[in-house]
Amino acid sequence: MALLVSAGLLVTLWAAGLEAASQVAGVVGTLLTAAGLVVSVVAFFRAAPGPPVRRVRGGAVAVAGDANGAALGEGSQVAGPASARTPGAGGGSVNVKSGRHGIGVGGDANDAALGKRSKRTRS
Repeated sequence: MALLVSAGLLVTLWAAGLEAASQVAGVVGTLLTAAGLVVSVVAFFRAAPGPPVRRVRGGAVAVAGDANGAALGEGSQVAGPASARTPGAGGGSVNVKSGRHGIGVGGDANDAALGKRSKRTRS
């Protein structure tokens, strides 16, 4: 493409002179810049194919996957036998954001102790 544009500008320079070639180069440069902008905007907003995205942002604790039977938070405790594992939350996209001292879990949090001094006891 660049070779074709350069050849066209050289032919214009030879046939019409320096002033005309300069004006044509300005117009061609503007058009190519606009085309590049359109391509980049389309690429930016196009959804990328592939697996779903898990995005978790937490203040104190952030877990992108499952937190089954976990003790999350200051002074949290889990005592006793663990529960049977359950299937995950699925393959969907996750976007979790918690506050400054919050806990963010992007999957399942079954049988978990979440928060300051929380406790899960099982006998």
